[in-house]
Amino acid sequence: MAGESEINPYAPPAADVDAPPLGPSADAFANPLFSPRQMLVAALLGSPLAGVILLQANFRAMARPRDAKRTLLFGTLAAVAFFALMFILPDRIPPLPINIAAALTFYKIADSLQGGAFTRHRAANGERQSNWLVFGISVGTAVAVVTTMFLLLLASS
Repeated sequence: MAGESEINPYAPPAADVDAPPLGPSADAFANPLFSPRQMLVAALLGSPLAGVILLQANFRAMARPRDAKRTLLFGTLAAVAFFALMFILPDRIPPLPINIAAALTFYKIADSLQGGAFTRHRAANGERQSNWLVFGISVGTAVAVVTTMFLLLLASS
């Protein structure tokens, strides 16, 4: 038939078996990274402390242990200060907008610290961490924070 291509739809696909496998290139980190958006979700669901855990895990995956230790130290101090602020706020101030503002602030910090590295990592076929791991860390952190707050309330009364 005139005008039809000579492609056989039943032929096996032509693949270059000698080509290198598709995988992370040398520009990608060896371990998967959390995205700044995953850190935002962790900060919203768990607390800013959950976001700090993911941020320091990324620094460890990027082979930057000094930055990971600093993040854990200063992030934990900031999270404790945030919880103290939330604890002493008057009842007439709703906590939800403050929590959202804190999570968005944390997102901007995480994006400025690691957003470019994460983008380059993904462009080099590097892996992203599991959303289920983010969910688990968020829930675990939320349970730990609520338990700690409950014990502090019991001790103060």
